[in-house]
Amino acid sequence: MELDEIKVLIAKRQYEVSQKVQELLEQEYFDKQDLENCILTATRIHKRQRDERGTAADGRKYVIIGLDTHGRRFYMTGKIIKDHLGRLYFFITAHQAE
Repeated sequence: MELDEIKVLIAKRQYEVSQKVQELLEQEYFDKQDLENCILTATRIHKRQRDERGTAADGRKYVIIGLDTHGRRFYMTGKIIKDHLGRLYFFITAHQAE
């Protein structure tokens, strides 16, 4: 269920990125399409962790591995958060998977 909800949020472009991810985007390590593609091609959540900051809607953050737009494995950690408009996905970190 969690991955399905995350995929819907990404497909609707209801997401935000952390300052860290924004800096990597600006340095052109990857682009927003790579972030989106990672989630949309993922087949499962690889790891669930407690959100130590307490801002996740469900108290958890997720490690997801999918593919970037070039077909390479791509890693990201994120969480579902709530704002004044509803639920959205928050990318905490992202990079090429090893």
